Amino acid sequence: MRKRTFGVVVGILVMVVCMNVRAALGFFGKSPVVKVNRESFSKDDILKWWRFWKEKKMAFPGTPKPFVDWVLLSQEARAMGMEEDPTYKRKLRVFLEVRGLLQLRYDEVDSKIGLNPDVLWKEYVRNYAPRLRMFALVTDDPREAAQWRREIHGAEDFLRLYEKLKAEKKAKDFKWERPLYIPDSLKKPLLSAKAGDIVGPVKYAMWTYLFYIKERKEADKEDYQKLHTKIAVNYKKRESARLTGELIARLRKKYRVTVDRETIAKIGLEKLPEAVAEKAVVTIGDKTLTAKQFQTILKKDVKLRVKKGKKPTPEELARLRRGIVTNTVSQTLTTWEALNRHYEKDKLKDIYEFYKRQRLVKEIEDKVFWPEVKVTDADVKAYYRKHLKDYTRPASVVIAVIRTKDDKLIRKAYRRIHQGEDFFEVGRDIMVHGARPERRVLKDLVPEMVSVLRRMNPGDVSSIVRFKDWYAIVKLIRRYPESPHPFKLVRKSIRKVLLKERFQTVRNAYLEKLRARSKIVVDMEAWNAIKKSLETKDESKKD
Repeated sequence: MRKRTFGVVVGILVMVVCMNVRAALGFFGKSPVVKVNRESFSKDDILKWWRFWKEKKMAFPGTPKPFVDWVLLSQEARAMGMEEDPTYKRKLRVFLEVRGLLQLRYDEVDSKIGLNPDVLWKEYVRNYAPRLRMFALVTDDPREAAQWRREIHGAEDFLRLYEKLKAEKKAKDFKWERPLYIPDSLKKPLLSAKAGDIVGPVKYAMWTYLFYIKERKEADKEDYQKLHTKIAVNYKKRESARLTGELIARLRKKYRVTVDRETIAKIGLEKLPEAVAEKAVVTIGDKTLTAKQFQTILKKDVKLRVKKGKKPTPEELARLRRGIVTNTVSQTLTTWEALNRHYEKDKLKDIYEFYKRQRLVKEIEDKVFWPEVKVTDADVKAYYRKHLKDYTRPASVVIAVIRTKDDKLIRKAYRRIHQGEDFFEVGRDIMVHGARPERRVLKDLVPEMVSVLRRMNPGDVSSIVRFKDWYAIVKLIRRYPESPHPFKLVRKSIRKVLLKERFQTVRNAYLEKLRARSKIVVDMEAWNAIKKSLETKDESKKD
């Protein structure tokens, strides 16, 4: 008796444990919601699919049909061996390269750029303050500048000389100049000056300057707020360039980059000698760029960046060569690094798994369904005739309207027009922009106006038309009757419609066969729970 009781207790415990395990799995989103043949999909799987599959403003489907169809097609593509197709593999690699590069940029550049208020305020203080209002005298003769300085003992002397000298000796009014835009060689003397100071003579390039600091404004919050967005953009650009440069420098060491600059300097637009053409000029790991390949890129760049019909100068060619080396090395290194980090195993795992299936669906659609879709010219013409109403321009009119909510004003306007005054002159007196001719689809106008226009001929002016709380007088200028679009104009769009319809027919028929031979199990209660939770989230976002 004890043994039997013990067995019953154990059985009950096992059932309770199983129930608890199932409940726990459900809580963590791991229990199956949909099973298609040998594959099971949990709530988490469904949510991942929906995140990448949905389009803007699309509602979560009421039934699992779209998801099941997607899985069935991807399974069928696998069964047909499409995962081994070189085209499929190449598209996966391109996807990983593109998304991997974006992830690499985020990890090594974007995520390291802090745009918090403290950082941006320091950036403002360093590059945008103080502001200086300056005037300057300028000459290419340092001795003349020294003579000016001897004559100037203060602001009045400077301004007197400034007015006296010819225009070519006076620099423009600098308005408010900020540190960011002051040349490095001039920053120390100018930024340390006070309002009223005379600074100089100081030399910059081939010129010698004598500055008068009229006003100086220090950093302030109001000025910072005006420049906040600009400061953030400029700071992010500068930091992005710096961090990218540091990344490329690290990768150059990691992947062993060598550049034959001597040979590259000799590559022009003329045919290369055979001994040079096959020479490796850029080597990155086991990948090489030959002189011939380099020249092909150079010729494309010349076509793109040098004015048509103009021969590039040696300086332009040198600049283009440097750009090719920089771009080739940077693109290759970052692509390799992105692939070698295998983001598809962690940070990009979800989207990569979705894309693999999605790509398989596209492969079966392209290789199995589309070849079955046929649309002839006769089909297109028959569709055009059958749906002629859909390809017909509605009747329209060109009208000018005088309108107002003032019944006395509209009656006065009506009298003036019928006494011989010009309709448009009267319209200018009543409406800010006057009465302008405009083409309108007849059916889009208010019924009261349509009723009046049907009885009018071009050139006629209506009586007063009342609709809602408006009064109007209408002038009919021209009528355009309903007319079908020419077949040539709509032929391509009709073909697209038919192709899409017939593709869908082929796809649906194929899916019916797949469903018939597949084992599909759906937990509709769980599916509806997902739908409800997503709808609740959407509603909370609106609130």
